Amino acid sequence: MNGATENVLDTTVSFIGGGAMAQAIAGGIVQTRTMESKYIHASAASNRFENWWTSRGMSFTTNNAECLEKSQVIILSVKPHLYSDVILRLADQGVRAENRLWVSIMAGVTLDDLQSAISTISGSGATDKVVRTIPNTPCKVGEGSVAVTYNSNCTEKDKNIVSQIFSGVSRCVEIPERLQNAFAAMAGSGPAYIYQVIEAMADGAVMMGIPRPLAIEHAAATVRGAATMVLEGDKHSAQLKDEVCSPGGSTIRGVQKLEEGGVRAAFMSAIQAAANRNEELGKK
Repeated sequence: MNGATENVLDTTVSFIGGGAMAQAIAGGIVQTRTMESKYIHASAASNRFENWWTSRGMSFTTNNAECLEKSQVIILSVKPHLYSDVILRLADQGVRAENRLWVSIMAGVTLDDLQSAISTISGSGATDKVVRTIPNTPCKVGEGSVAVTYNSNCTEKDKNIVSQIFSGVSRCVEIPERLQNAFAAMAGSGPAYIYQVIEAMADGAVMMGIPRPLAIEHAAATVRGAATMVLEGDKHSAQLKDEVCSPGGSTIRGVQKLEEGGVRAAFMSAIQAAANRNEELGKK
């Protein structure tokens, strides 16, 4: 989008929880000119994150009730095990938040559990509009992956708002709720896995004499380039791999060592373990 920043969404957004993921999404929204910073608000239990938000023209408070009152779109971005206490405190303060669009970015928390908790302050009960999402940190640079699930109360307008919030910073896809924990394990946790891949590739290069800064830069560039070929081309990743592995060459020898080390199985096990942990987090 070119030209001056504007409020494309014609609404305001409040983040309850101002940590890394909320910052990634808010930063991406502003960077892609989806919304001006003055329409974005955040709250957190302490002022640890205040400078990040205010230095970018967004408002910040340690009062969740104050933050909630400022917007029609509420993004719940606290740790999954804390959200029920946060909402309970709001209820104890007599907060009433009607006709809001509630968007969760908390791993493992189901739509039913969210709706049950929110009903204590919404006054709407069964008609609350609730969205479950799981974004990842590359949203901060406009290269994220986000899966969304809407409850039956969400309108097409609500879906459009959520889509615009995330589409400006990510590939955004709607999926059934039963797939959310698995998606979070792959795409939500995935950047941490890939950072380890980059680090390991760079370590190998350093071991063979390449300077560390050069190794890190080009290991990361290799990952980025390979991902672009998968996303923008029409070839399966297996075919692309085969094209690099010439018969009897050095690449297939390296692939053999990866297979001997169980790299493929390790990635699969990591995603399985993370998905199981997301299930556990949602029950706490």
